[in-house]
Amino acid sequence: MAERILRFHTADKVFHGVNAITWFALLFTGAAAYFCDLSDATINNLMIWHIAIAVVYTFNLIGFLVFAPHRFAALLNALLTWDMDTIKWFRNFGGYPRRFFGIPFGPVEVPPQGRYNGGQKMSYLIFIFMMYALAVTGWLLFYFAPAIPKNAFWWMYMFHVWGSIICSLMVVGAHIPLALLSWEHFKGIWGLGEGTISYEAAEHHSPKWLAKDVVQTNIEKRI
Repeated sequence: MAERILRFHTADKVFHGVNAITWFALLFTGAAAYFCDLSDATINNLMIWHIAIAVVYTFNLIGFLVFAPHRFAALLNALLTWDMDTIKWFRNFGGYPRRFFGIPFGPVEVPPQGRYNGGQKMSYLIFIFMMYALAVTGWLLFYFAPAIPKNAFWWMYMFHVWGSIICSLMVVGAHIPLALLSWEHFKGIWGLGEGTISYEAAEHHSPKWLAKDVVQTNIEKRI
């Protein structure tokens, strides 16, 4: 049996799954109400669904902090730990332009990365900030609209609408396609059971994480 490495803990998988599903449900209901020419009754129904889904979305964000603070801390630690190899990743963007589009951008060699590569660290930090910022602005707009100054309300509303759209474009245009290219990681985060990946996938994508942070317990690497 091929060696497997635990990459995603149960809390990681639950948080990621609930967040992804509710995010796109919120995007659909919010965008439909904002951009589509719909009747007032339809918009009201969409916003009822939007608020109901937002409750689940918010409880998921809070629950990750309350019930799995060690996983949230480990995530932030990994994302905020940058070294020269992290920065050098941006010299050729992990070799993806050369690999998939034939564009000879930067050096051929990709520097070894930790648990997350440079691009993941930058984008995931943006995602985490936006996930919580959109929750805060959404509930402020819903509960305290009459108390918010007109200009502040407008900027908050624009941030909520267009911030969610820009982040969604990042997810659809980069995060999901690149996740599908690393099928082991995709199966690990979305599959049932333990969130493991193959030793080979860990060695290829995250050699520094594998060498520094992964603890082997009575396992011998099979050649």
